Amino acid sequence: MERKKIIGHHYLRLVTTSVLIAVACAVMAYSLKHLTEYIEHQIYTAAVGWHRALLVLLPTVGITAIYFLRKWLFKNRKNKGITEIYKTLDLRKDHLPLFKIPSHYINGLLTVVFGGSTGIEVSTVVAAATVGNYAYEREFSAKMYKRELICAGVTAGVAVLFCSPLAGWLFAMEVIARKMNKTLVIACTAAAAVSWLFIYYFDNTRLLSQVVAGWQWQAMPYFVVLSLLSGGLAVYFTLLVTRMKSLFARIDNNFLRVNIGALAVGTFIYYFPSLYGDSYHGLKE
Repeated sequence: MERKKIIGHHYLRLVTTSVLIAVACAVMAYSLKHLTEYIEHQIYTAAVGWHRALLVLLPTVGITAIYFLRKWLFKNRKNKGITEIYKTLDLRKDHLPLFKIPSHYINGLLTVVFGGSTGIEVSTVVAAATVGNYAYEREFSAKMYKRELICAGVTAGVAVLFCSPLAGWLFAMEVIARKMNKTLVIACTAAAAVSWLFIYYFDNTRLLSQVVAGWQWQAMPYFVVLSLLSGGLAVYFTLLVTRMKSLFARIDNNFLRVNIGALAVGTFIYYFPSLYGDSYHGLKE
């Protein structure tokens, strides 16, 4: 009986902590998403209105700002994306330092608003994971729940970013946790529930105006074809990114390497303006 009480108490603390983490991560993802969209629109409109050739240079402005911020403000400490989360999960004594929150937040914001193309998804995921890791370090729940708290943060961040609690839940379970058990389901479900409430009250506008009504079974073959094409595109994109990283790795000078990449992106944006800022405005249009 006493053992059941202790287990129940730990579950209650896990749910409570997951809810608090989800609230913090939902607010963070919401602010990053809408602040990025607003500033990106203002800069893009001003640049096109003044001289379209500025689109070539704007990604360089963003990437240069990030370069010097990392060098001076964040003391040259690197951001390695989702691999940082895997490392802290595999090595329980390794933690995500708090500077990852402002670092990824600012990096994602500056990259997109100046037309760059890394998006704010990875920034949101790592920052949200850091919130969960911080709650774990502060011992808001049992020591065994590090993965659960990190996944709760990721669930809320991704859910609010894409206005889909299910997407957040699946991403946390499949990509971050890479396994399933009772406590993971409890933590992620609690975070997804909070995210659903947050989206319902604060962020329920549609990304696309089209409304899907009804279901036609004869559409199934088209969905299969679409899935195959999407999978092929994903594989192609992954191969392209790895090849480009290898190519740019041959350039020894960091400043030169990042700015060559930024100018290449700017050139593409000049000819295809809808690419600006990872197509946040182009998709709607």
